[in-house]
Amino acid sequence: MLPRGWLICCVLVALPSALRAGHEMGPAFEPDARERTKRRPDLEWNWGHTFTRVTVDNQRVSSVLSHLLRYNFTLPRVQLQRGMVYMGAATRLRRVIHDALSGKPIKVGLVGGSVSWGQGASIRGVNDWFSLVGNYLVRAFPNSNVTTRNGCTPGVPSSYMIMCLELSVDADVDLVLTEYTLNDGHDSNLYDNSIVKGMERLLRRIMALPKQPAVVMMHHMTHNMGTYPPGHPKFYGGWRHFYESTEDAQGALSQYYDVQSLSQRSALYRLSGFKQQEGFLWENFFTDFHSGDLGHAAMADLTVYLIQQAALDLLLHPFGPEDQAVIAEGVPKQTMYTDNEPPYMTMCHVGDTFRNLTLSSEGWEYLNEGRPDKPKWGWVTNKTGSVLTLRLDTDRSAISKSTEPVKVFFQHLRSYENMGQAEFSCTSGCTCDPVTVDAHITMRVSQLYLAELKVTQSKECVVAVKVLDKSSSGGGTKFKVAGVMLAERPGLSTGMRGVSGHNEAFGLSVHTGDVTQVTISKDGRRGGWGAPDRRRRRGSRLLRRT
Repeated sequence: MLPRGWLICCVLVALPSALRAGHEMGPAFEPDARERTKRRPDLEWNWGHTFTRVTVDNQRVSSVLSHLLRYNFTLPRVQLQRGMVYMGAATRLRRVIHDALSGKPIKVGLVGGSVSWGQGASIRGVNDWFSLVGNYLVRAFPNSNVTTRNGCTPGVPSSYMIMCLELSVDADVDLVLTEYTLNDGHDSNLYDNSIVKGMERLLRRIMALPKQPAVVMMHHMTHNMGTYPPGHPKFYGGWRHFYESTEDAQGALSQYYDVQSLSQRSALYRLSGFKQQEGFLWENFFTDFHSGDLGHAAMADLTVYLIQQAALDLLLHPFGPEDQAVIAEGVPKQTMYTDNEPPYMTMCHVGDTFRNLTLSSEGWEYLNEGRPDKPKWGWVTNKTGSVLTLRLDTDRSAISKSTEPVKVFFQHLRSYENMGQAEFSCTSGCTCDPVTVDAHITMRVSQLYLAELKVTQSKECVVAVKVLDKSSSGGGTKFKVAGVMLAERPGLSTGMRGVSGHNEAFGLSVHTGDVTQVTISKDGRRGGWGAPDRRRRRGSRLLRRT
């Protein structure tokens, strides 16, 4: 039997939606997903001459924003307006667009689940909504070096990204979009909503990054909402009401933090749910619960419309001291939910940040067992008795009154030959029950797994990894530790919920170096299906860092 984490994270990534699409949602979703969700050029429209006669300071808007306004929409204007559910003052977004129009370089990031990773799109890196937005931004701001980075992790909730934000988003990012409404599931509480609490912590982590980035929340429709209700000829069970989504409760976050909010549900429901208009039916937008090409185009439409509206507003109300003063205030000191601060520090350590935690490494070498474009760094040894010691910060007193232990997850390699065993234990500053790990597996694969320690809180917790003099792989002694992840909050119910756990495969290939994150810039695209970096592997050369 394959490990549960592998099934959740890897199968979703590997299987094309067309092979899995729709049958559980009824006959309407059974025809070929690619065909029924393909884009319809006959439905598209653009602004044309709309702004030709509109002038600001004796300049035609159509000339000042010529590149930015050049875009073909699929959704009608009314639906775009309905889908832009919160605009607010948009001071941070106005700054980003102002800087881009002024020729300054701009970085745009995205964190979310499988939809935004590109699942359901016919070509990931081309037809998924964020790639459509990325290519639009490069064209819209020709005098700016715009770079977009898709840091989404399929199949996991937002709680994981609170921990591992640095693995998906550049520290100097200017604008970050989020998409977690589908992945985070359901919580019917209006006031004490666990999903909204988690999103608040993620928003605060993003907004506190060095360049005080703007944030836009994209809400994808939840499971079974894009289907037909009881009594309809296409009804096939599992239907959800319009209100059965946490995006309404998350609207409080938009207002509290002035974070823009876009709703796929609000944009589609009139055409698909009420009118059931040909070309805009549920089965035209969704392969299953993932968006198909047309659904991705609709999400891109909403994002582009938001950017265009903010740019038009800048012509009427230029970016100035009032905007700058609001931005300078930073993230509100008071959280919306009481005692809901995230740790403002790195909690997922891989690569250099992992190596920097090392106190001693007798008998270990820091090696790259991947290749230069897809590195797989880690501490590696083949010697029994070798001890690796690392210093961790498990203190959570700044964000919680709880004195419960903090979960710590070590990434270690398991493979089918020459692998040994090691003991993980706390040796100084903290305590935990030791854990012994056998790195040998019978499946002929090499994959990262997690070893979990429940560690008492400490500013300087020293953990040792000692290779044991025993093996279940015919005498093998190899052991590799590739990284460590620390839970953001204390307690045994926190940590890698919905992702993985102790003695389970860590299948997030986006964060293990197996899959390249899609980036788009003037220089073209890197990552995605058919991208240049997906060339044949020519062998694995070990690199050493000294």
